Amino acid sequence: MKSSDEHMELIRLYLSGEAAKEDVTALESLMLEDDQLRADFLAYARVDAALPSMVGERPELTLFEKKPSKVHRWLLWAPAAALILISTMLGVMLIQEKGENAQTADALATLPAERQVVARFGTLNDCQWINSSANIHSGDPITLGQRIELSTGNAEIIFSSGARLNLVGPSIIETRSNNSSFLTLGEAHVTAHTEESKGFTLETPYSTFIDISTAFTATVSPDGLSRLEVSEGEVDAILEKGGKRTRFSAGQTLYVEPGKNKILTRIEPGDGSKAFRFATIEPPSNTDYADLSAGHATISTLSLPINPSGSADALLDGKGQSSQDAPRESAFFVRQPGYKALLLDLGTDITITKINTYSWHQNEKYKEHRERAQQRYTLYGYAGDTLPDLNELADMSDWTRITRVNSDQFFKVNERLDRPAQQACSITAASGNLGRFRYLLWHTKGSTFFGEFDVYGAP
Repeated sequence: MKSSDEHMELIRLYLSGEAAKEDVTALESLMLEDDQLRADFLAYARVDAALPSMVGERPELTLFEKKPSKVHRWLLWAPAAALILISTMLGVMLIQEKGENAQTADALATLPAERQVVARFGTLNDCQWINSSANIHSGDPITLGQRIELSTGNAEIIFSSGARLNLVGPSIIETRSNNSSFLTLGEAHVTAHTEESKGFTLETPYSTFIDISTAFTATVSPDGLSRLEVSEGEVDAILEKGGKRTRFSAGQTLYVEPGKNKILTRIEPGDGSKAFRFATIEPPSNTDYADLSAGHATISTLSLPINPSGSADALLDGKGQSSQDAPRESAFFVRQPGYKALLLDLGTDITITKINTYSWHQNEKYKEHRERAQQRYTLYGYAGDTLPDLNELADMSDWTRITRVNSDQFFKVNERLDRPAQQACSITAASGNLGRFRYLLWHTKGSTFFGEFDVYGAP
């Protein structure tokens, strides 16, 4: 990926279906004049068509089954428009790609031999490449700036520094040096145990991860949501240009939501006690701005009732549940189809610095039954004093999407016992605050036993 962040953001908005028509017009004009932007658009589009949801879900704009808004009508024909754009540009790209490849080859030919090759392919398992004519074998050299586009399978890349990167298809990655690369899309597992590989750097469109002699996994989805999972040692994350390093240790995982304010999401398992102890996230608090004792906030449900044995007010009482199966101390939706949302009114717009959500559930008789512990929601904020008409709302275009949470994906739950019975999610910004909002809306899925919502901030 070589285009500017601004241009890549237009591509992201386009492929995620969030682009307004003026954004599409701007993108079309830019692509007609910018060869590299066309190349990056095609690379994104090819992988976007194949890439499953690995680190989160696409933006959920619809809460209500109403007639499509202008935004939704655009979403309906956006995929077709993408095909038209690709078809229009493809002929130009095929011609120019040959020229670019020739220029790259000429440039590399002038480099010393030790600078031309920065890595080699290692073990290749069931690999299919986006370029179907690619003929790649284990041991083949990888040159400086080479873009690797994997459709399916696993490809090992062994850097001359000793760092090893296992690429999982579909993915796109580009070498930057003998100890760094740029992950445009997909999933990459990095191990850097040699002295020379210490400091291995993996850039993504919205973050940079620097290895501190360790092992980690980075994932980038088509809509920009990225994930860092540290499995061994430590990793430094830089989330803004010129920003400070934040260190993450083994066992810690981080989501980075793209946008003006990069939103960070930590999800951690608890110790399973009523004290709600977590590795780095504080337990439920009665000192946050939204606590009922402060007299600022109220909370309500939209459309579906909370189970009669539970109450939404339980989310603002400053404490979690006292046991693992406590419906009277939990806020949860009954099991029935339809949208499920919790609406928090803070009384006035405030600057929000952090939002924590807590859940706890494990069936008393069947220990593997922990479905109600999962946290799965999209969180929105609204700054105005007067809410849009919720009965006629057709989309969330008036709201700001803050982040998306899916703890089952976070914990890579395959079996019921993989799911922690007690969980906490902490949402902050890379720098500054989450934004200024009066209303917060959690569009939830499932019947989670939520125990507490803590909102930190001030007018």
